[in-house]
Amino acid sequence: MRQVYYLTTAIPYVNANPHIGFALEILYADVMARFQRLLGKNVYFLTGTSEHGQKILKAAQAAGIEVNEFVAQKSAAFQELADEWNISHNDFIRTTEERHIRGVQKLWQAAEASGDIYKKSYVGLYCVGCEAFKTEKDLESGKCPIHQTEPEQLAEENYFFRLSKYQEPLEFLFSETKDFVVPPNRLLEVKNMLIAGLEDVSVSRSKEKVAWGIPVPGDEAQMMYVWFNELGNYLTALGYGSADQTKLNTYWPAVHVIGKDINRFHSLLWVAMLISAGLEVPRQIAVHGFLNVNGQKMSKSLNNVIDPRELTRQYPLEAVRYFFMREIPFDTDGNFSHQQFRERYQGDLANGIGNLTYRVLTMMEKYSAGQIPPVREINHALINFLTKETWPAYSEHLNNWRFDRALEAAGKFVSFCDQIISDAEPWALVKAGKMNEVNDLLYHLAEALRHIAVMIWPVLPETAEKIFTQLGLDVALELAKPLAELQQWVELTVGNKIQKAGPLFPRLAT
Repeated sequence: MRQVYYLTTAIPYVNANPHIGFALEILYADVMARFQRLLGKNVYFLTGTSEHGQKILKAAQAAGIEVNEFVAQKSAAFQELADEWNISHNDFIRTTEERHIRGVQKLWQAAEASGDIYKKSYVGLYCVGCEAFKTEKDLESGKCPIHQTEPEQLAEENYFFRLSKYQEPLEFLFSETKDFVVPPNRLLEVKNMLIAGLEDVSVSRSKEKVAWGIPVPGDEAQMMYVWFNELGNYLTALGYGSADQTKLNTYWPAVHVIGKDINRFHSLLWVAMLISAGLEVPRQIAVHGFLNVNGQKMSKSLNNVIDPRELTRQYPLEAVRYFFMREIPFDTDGNFSHQQFRERYQGDLANGIGNLTYRVLTMMEKYSAGQIPPVREINHALINFLTKETWPAYSEHLNNWRFDRALEAAGKFVSFCDQIISDAEPWALVKAGKMNEVNDLLYHLAEALRHIAVMIWPVLPETAEKIFTQLGLDVALELAKPLAELQQWVELTVGNKIQKAGPLFPRLAT
């Protein structure tokens, strides 16, 4: 039976159009999903949109649009982004869907049945931007450090979740499962939150204050707190709360890919909610950093906010995907600039993968009649570098969410192949009539290109498929093979016709 792998992104609020930070997140998740598929796993990849809450209602009112129409328009923009960025998700959930409303109300009832939800009066500081209550210690100079706004002081009677009850279970979980939250600095972050002690959290708002939301079961005067509502999507997308539990039983628990700003909601509140409801905790929570532009935090006042859909209209999608996965480490904040992008494009793609592919196929056209030549002697140096250095490093880094280092390992192999060509000087061998040596070289380089195509496929699927096609290989047949088989040094079919095309990465417009 195939192993399963359930992967989710956070679901962004639809109070505004998609931003580059979310594009980066779904791209991280997409690359991991594709890699897990190469491993032969049955992958279910979920993304979606969060469509309730006070700030969404305010955004709709400011736009002069009825809220249902507003969220439908904004959600469509996120779905279009996923399609335009070639994201291989299996499902897209909206929190306004009936399947979600029904499921998250069941989740509430499950926590209530465990005695973990109770009602009390409360006075607190509420940040509309975060859709969360804040304590004084959460603030910097009296303001939310994320949104740089002063929170509102609210006095309400709300429902609370007994988060404090799960202090010890969470401490035990984090001590026993070292990679439950990755990278390690994010695990340390939530451990420090536990040291400070957990307090019960408000999980509802008065309908008078927040009219746009999901009603609390049995109390229509209260709306579910947006985080309780939103976090439940990971279950409701699998059918939790419905008669058909097949997907839930097949795929849960999940691997969650999230940004560092919502680590505590996922690693503490969400995990406690699951335990309360009698459900298995997530498999892993992978927390990525933020993206800066030209060394600065993105800000409308600085006019440096990047529209991800505009970016892929300016540059080739495959190159954009490559840049973010090669340049932005998963575990820290990264930076985008147009100069950095052009340097990566020219150095790694045009002069790297693209140039090697074009050189090898051109030589095969000239020296082996445009087909895979026969091989006589094995190039042990190339095979050893590939199988003992490149593939082990590549696989380890991808498994640990270090896509940048995995691509670096693939890039080193590209450079190794380029050096082999420079050292062998096939053009000189042809002049000397040493065609056996030329055939040996071209055969090994063709097989090297196949391996490179496999390695780059999770990040550059279209480019990888072009390389397969130009080598005369069946794309569907190749990608149907498990990675263990694809990693092996195989015998290409001698005499197989290549199908050389133009450069994989043409010169960028100035």
